[in-house]
Amino acid sequence: MAEVTLPNGVTLAYDLHDFTEPWREAEPLIFIHGFSKNRKFWYEWLPEFARDYRVYNVDMRGHGESSPIATEFQMSLAPIARDIVDFLDALKIDNAHFIMAEFASAIAIELAADYPDRVRSAIIPGFGYNWRGGAVSPKAWADLLRAKGTAAWAQETNTHRLPADADPGLRAWYIAQQSRMPVDLMIKLFDYSVDLDQTDRLQHFKAPALIISGTNAKQATADSARRALELMPNCKAVLMEGMPFNVMTACPQACIAAAKDFLKAQRAA
Repeated sequence: MAEVTLPNGVTLAYDLHDFTEPWREAEPLIFIHGFSKNRKFWYEWLPEFARDYRVYNVDMRGHGESSPIATEFQMSLAPIARDIVDFLDALKIDNAHFIMAEFASAIAIELAADYPDRVRSAIIPGFGYNWRGGAVSPKAWADLLRAKGTAAWAQETNTHRLPADADPGLRAWYIAQQSRMPVDLMIKLFDYSVDLDQTDRLQHFKAPALIISGTNAKQATADSARRALELMPNCKAVLMEGMPFNVMTACPQACIAAAKDFLKAQRAA
């Protein structure tokens, strides 16, 4: 593990995976997990990309081994997007490819819209932008967290994240990892999401993008992914039949194959 302390005092933990030829200048690829997760969730993805890219696997602030979010922090996307830019600056990375999952897609939208010169391309498994329009109520999840805490929330909502035939060991691990999250942070997130709709921002997401969505997603529906194709200038989409929102873990190999094809096309462009 390595750490970077940003100008705002936030420390981000990350791992560097680079098995590229040492005589070749490898392109940087940044992995950003979803909210309530951590960088361990990319366990199946990292070996597939580190042979061809200089891979940075980052814990967002408030997650994993990065700095906790202060109690007085008012939930907002802009400062978290700025964390990523400051991370790039600290490591002297001009721009990078990104793989950003689930609610981190909201951060990806802000990043691509506000800092377009820093994003070479973006792959987003589990894509959402109109969180108030999903089939799952952010308010209901915030109320559940207030009433029962993070562990109960992780347990009771897991059916929205993994298919019914998921490995029981994976399901237990997934729930245990989410249960580590501070309840106050998760309540802030879902209270914030109640009215969050970034539809008007999609036209400003001009970097090449691949969105990967499950057709059974509840947090952000497959129909919303189809709508994004009409609004984002340089976007492609892959729909994973029968999969939930959290496709990066629910069907990783299919997502990885789609991501590799997309990145290969960026190299050829």
